[in-house]
Amino acid sequence: MIEILKSFEQVAGRFSPMVLLVPGLAMVALGLLAWLAGMCLRRPMLAIVGAAAGGIAGLLIDGQNPTFAGFAAGGGAVFGVIMPRLSTAVLLAVLGLSAALVIAAGAHRAEGQKTLFGGQDSRREEKRLTVQESLHVTRTYALSVVDRAKSAARELTLVEGGIVGAVGLGLLVLGLVFGRLAGALTFSLLGAALIFAGLTTLLIFKGSAPIDLVQQQGAFCGLVLLGMAAFGTLEQLVLCPSPKRKPKTGSGRSRPKQKESEHSWRSH
Repeated sequence: MIEILKSFEQVAGRFSPMVLLVPGLAMVALGLLAWLAGMCLRRPMLAIVGAAAGGIAGLLIDGQNPTFAGFAAGGGAVFGVIMPRLSTAVLLAVLGLSAALVIAAGAHRAEGQKTLFGGQDSRREEKRLTVQESLHVTRTYALSVVDRAKSAARELTLVEGGIVGAVGLGLLVLGLVFGRLAGALTFSLLGAALIFAGLTTLLIFKGSAPIDLVQQQGAFCGLVLLGMAAFGTLEQLVLCPSPKRKPKTGSGRSRPKQKESEHSWRSH
């Protein structure tokens, strides 16, 4: 999969600037919100994440059809708002599954060194792509990453597949049982990943080669992400208040207070 990302890094230098600049800034801003205040803004954040996930999935499934992508984005946003605990648990399970699959598939990596657009001549490589062409190339690479992930999942042994599945199931149960802890952890992990992805996109926009740096310093980058996730989790548990439950009206506790108030009024 790293070769696909390297190929994307080379081709992205010819993208329209808006295709890299706007998503990069948006990911960094959204990542900071999720990392430091995700639990304080739980429903809005889940709506944004659900809409983004649904819209991207719609574009990958049905090409660049805005109608289908819009319906998918709306469905994802509604799901995140109506069922926040389940949405958080699913998101945590997806993040854990993705990380476990990447780690488990590392031993089975067997990718070619060719880029998806490596057969072009030098004059065509210097040509700047339009916004529509840049989005089409991005979709092609995204589908390649999805295909590579499916292939890596099929290459796992029975034991490795069981471990990956257990990780996903365990995180799903954790999200459903310990909602507050899982929510802080989920938003911290998501925020750290979005900040990392946004900064990488902006570095590609500036003409740097961040994918090579990440490959060389993979362990260091992983420790930085884990440290950010740990700090964000603790910060949100301390500063973000837990959701308040509405007091039940008409309960037995409210009646004595009402009688006492009436008695004191009559006594005066």
